[in-house]
Amino acid sequence: MDELQALPPARDFVDAERDTAREQITAAWQLHVERLQEQIERGWQENIERVFEERFAALRAGFEAEIEARTAARVAEASDRVRAASLRVMSERLNQTARRLDQAEDGHTWAAALLDGAAAYASRAILFSVINGELQYEDHRSNEEQSLGDVLDGRIALSDAPAFGGVLETMDAVICMATAGEISARLADVLGSSEERRVSLLPVIVGQGQGKRRVAAILYAENEAEPIDVNVLEVITAVAGNTLDARQTAQRQATSAPAGNLMSIAPVAALPAAAPATGPDWSKLPREEQELHAKAQRFARVRVAEMRLYQAQAVRQGREDARLYVSLRGEMDRGRAQFKHEFLQIPSMIDYFHMELVRTLANDDASLLGPEYPGPLV
Repeated sequence: MDELQALPPARDFVDAERDTAREQITAAWQLHVERLQEQIERGWQENIERVFEERFAALRAGFEAEIEARTAARVAEASDRVRAASLRVMSERLNQTARRLDQAEDGHTWAAALLDGAAAYASRAILFSVINGELQYEDHRSNEEQSLGDVLDGRIALSDAPAFGGVLETMDAVICMATAGEISARLADVLGSSEERRVSLLPVIVGQGQGKRRVAAILYAENEAEPIDVNVLEVITAVAGNTLDARQTAQRQATSAPAGNLMSIAPVAALPAAAPATGPDWSKLPREEQELHAKAQRFARVRVAEMRLYQAQAVRQGREDARLYVSLRGEMDRGRAQFKHEFLQIPSMIDYFHMELVRTLANDDASLLGPEYPGPLV
């Protein structure tokens, strides 16, 4: 009985156990909540990071695209400004050259204006007048300190400078190699001979108004590094020819000054018009046929010049083997086909392409074309 009395009352025992269970449940719930919260927080952070990464990646891509677009626009705008400035400088130079040529009081100032204008686009520019089938040095401009007056004293026969002769025959610009066989041994010795250097020869034409066009002078131009801009030089020489022609016409009306030296701006001696080696008399042909003959000649000279310019090794080998046609079959066949298609339309036409192949490519020795060569088209 005493032991039973020492035990706690049943209600107190149940309450104690209940409190303990409640505390354990509370602790378990709290632990569960903490774990859930930890998982939720961890997932939330990951989601936030992913959202930021995606948004900032999109923002970066958009920003870069915008920067590229604005940069491209700025570059295009700057390029347009540079191009406009370049064109403005070019037009100012051309205008200044034209004004100087028009206002030239004598041949010296006229030649100086022409050469100064050409020197803006060429590292070396030399002016030759054409007098009775010969070249006469007049003046030059060069980046190098070089005096040519003494070494080029005296005239050079056009027969010794085939490229210059080509200018007189075609009355058009000719691009050739700086070799003795093209510009004469004398000029090649003074200016340097090289098959790698390209020289531009441009005519100064007078006699436009009288219908008796002739080459009064030839501008020799070359550049050290970049290819020369022949188009600009053609504009300059065209203006020079017009101003010289106008001055000579005025002088002929005022005085009967004899033909001769270019430096007096007197009319130069007229050279006979270039005529084909064989074929019809151009003077008896209709104007349309004359123009077609001139175009055919120019086509032949350009195509053959391109072979010599871009296929120099094949030309050299073909000459050595006396089989130029084999070495340049593709270029020759294409040229022959184009010449036949474009120019063999009238009875008076002759094969200028064949003639140019023989004259220039084969050095007037038709045997160098080789036995495989099919011969002239007509």
